[in-house]
Amino acid sequence: MPEADFEVIRQAWAVFSRGDIEGQLDYLAPDIEIVPFGARMEGKSYRGHDGVREWWLSEIEPNWAVFQTLPEEFRHVGDSILVFGQWIARGRTSGVDLHVPATWIVDVNDGKITRWQTYTDRDEAIETLGIRRFD
Repeated sequence: MPEADFEVIRQAWAVFSRGDIEGQLDYLAPDIEIVPFGARMEGKSYRGHDGVREWWLSEIEPNWAVFQTLPEEFRHVGDSILVFGQWIARGRTSGVDLHVPATWIVDVNDGKITRWQTYTDRDEAIETLGIRRFD
């Protein structure tokens, strides 16, 4: 049920955007793998609920006073979901405001997110899925 999978992502991102990392875990499989943008650049990922907490406490909480993830468009591509949206963030110490296009490749199984990877380049995400660009 594609719409149910989309709703899981909407809810998970909404809870995360409110800063409720424990609430977000309700939408994530216990063995989830997340590959946030910064981690991807370093060639690493975070696994399981403890990994999600580690990412939150080491990357998000100390650096961002506001960090919202806003999914806007969903497309099923094979077994994955391609999500187009944006980040809205404010630096904790710098006060810098960001409004950045974001793309995620998300896998959902049995109503839980099992994997997500973040991209700032829509075309790179599309290429990762092995499909042609579409608008």
